[in-house]
Formats: sequence, C-alpha cells, structure tokens
Amino acid sequence: MSTYMKEIEVKPSHLEIMREIANIGAGNSVTSLATLTDQRIDMSVPEVGIVSLADFVATMGGAEEISVCIYMFVEGDAPGHIAFLTSQSGAMRMADRMLCREWGETEQLDELECSCIMELGNILSCSYLTAISDMTHLTLTATPPAFALDYAAAVLSSLQIYLESVDALNAEALTIQTELGGGKESITGFFIYVPAPGSMEIILKALNMEGD
Repeated sequence: MSTYMKEIEVKPSHLEIMREIANIGAGNSVTSLATLTDQRIDMSVPEVGIVSLADFVATMGGAEEISVCIYMFVEGDAPGHIAFLTSQSGAMRMADRMLCREWGETEQLDELECSCIMELGNILSCSYLTAISDMTHLTLTATPPAFALDYAAAVLSSLQIYLESVDALNAEALTIQTELGGGKESITGFFIYVPAPGSMEIILKALNMEGD
C-alpha cells in the first residue's frame, strides 16, 4: 500500500458509498451517451474497489495488453488523476457504437475513431467525477482529456509523471468496472481515480466517513 494511503482503513461502508457514487455516475453517463449518439447504450451495475495500480494492470489483462486510456488531471479540493481505460479491441467496438457502424466493422483506430473514443472517455470520466463532487460537495474540476494507446503497464506508469514522488504502480486507486452494451456486444471499461496525497482523506471526511 502506498505511503499516503496507509492511514486509511478501507471498510465495507466506504465501498458501499463508493458503489452509490458509481451508480449515479453510470446513470449520468447513460443519459449523456444517449443524447450524443441518439441511441440507448446500456451499462451494467458497476463493480467498485480500491486496489494498487500494479494489481489493476493484471485486471486489464497484463502488462503487455494494448490499452486505450483517456486521462485527465483533477484540480480543486481533492486533486488527483482520473482515467477511463479499455482494451484496444474494446475501443474499436466502442467506435462501432459511436459511429453507428456494424459490430466489428472498425478494424483500426484512426483520427476519427480516436476522437470518438476520447469523447466517450471524457463523458464517462466526468460523469463519475461529477457524482463524487455532488456527493461530497467538494469542488473537483477535470482538465481537458489526453489520449494514450500503449501497453497497459506503460499507460499506467505514465501517471507517475503527474504524481510527484509517488511510485505510480504502487499507488492505490479507486476503480470502477462496468460493461457497456449487453450480450455479445458488451464492452468492458474501467474508470480509475488516483488521489494525490491527502485527497482520499478529504473525500472520506466530506462524506462524514472518516471515523467509520
């Protein structure tokens, strides 16, 4: 566990409120995506956890898995970093949905496809961030998104640049896993929030849970 997380004992009550936040964020995302694409895109009930980024790499399919990442700084009362990640194949299937193509039609991620995925990741990440902000009454603002396509370990290690003196792969993150779509056309996506030192304590205090 990273140094700045050692003082926090994550309890079931913490995860329960995080699940509520995740459900609100998912609901906001569905509404925004329906407006953007003029079609309904279902999302599963999110799975929530707090894990190290090293463990998260394994969840993504391993260090050598090619992943797409849309990531942003979080400024305000509880600064940190947020990102939406999916596999390269998942991103291509998302492009199919966003561009109203046949399932499996997109075979590579060119400028148009990357632009669509960036907008999707921006919507999802900001929906979850807004849910956290609304529940905590904290001011949290995301900077414009950046796009990365690389090995999962390389994508996550790049966060180290933005987390001063923190070993990125040993840092702990709030993770939310959800399925977009349904059946054979489901796509697994991950939202992560990596708090700067002290930010998780601020969030739990804002939720009146620091003494739970």
